Amino acid sequence: MKKPLLILLGFILILFWGCATPGQKFIDITYLAHHEKTQKGEIGITPFQDKRSDMGQGYIGYRVLLDNSQETYLVKGLNLADTLTRIIKIYFEKNGFSTTPVDPWELTPDGVVKASKGFKQIVAGTINRFECRAKKKGGTTDMILDIDLTLYLGIADKNALKTIPVCLTLERTELIFTREKLEQFVNQALEEVIQKAIVF
Repeated sequence: MKKPLLILLGFILILFWGCATPGQKFIDITYLAHHEKTQKGEIGITPFQDKRSDMGQGYIGYRVLLDNSQETYLVKGLNLADTLTRIIKIYFEKNGFSTTPVDPWELTPDGVVKASKGFKQIVAGTINRFECRAKKKGGTTDMILDIDLTLYLGIADKNALKTIPVCLTLERTELIFTREKLEQFVNQALEEVIQKAIVF
């Protein structure tokens, strides 16, 4: 009787503690949604700018563990702005556009005219806030994800600049927290943000 009891207790401890070890963890942020290639034309994409003054370029968030130690989550590549630039590029290409890198430009209608150079549209973006705050409570983990971006869409043939503010806060509780679940949470939120912000 002792052996099955020990196995059960071991399982409960694994379930309760999970892989809760403090330190840095890395997640892969990407764009996985499928689209029909219904669009055509060439889009110029400028690298995103990270305006988060109090955070490192690769910072995504943290999780407080039961002993008040902390896991810190970083994006693979340690540069969130480059990652979001790549995601926007993937989004346009999955919809049928071709994309070309464009140097930073003045975010005004005149800036659009000077930077467009034959592109149908040009895109830029800033990261105002991006953070996932999580806390382990017993056998569950509560997560709050804040995403605040500003997208800039330059429409060359209209000499126009469209500013698209994107602000989203999502909450989720996971019975068994893993790095992969946090990764999925962030990626699904970004898919929702991009699809609602840029509609064809």
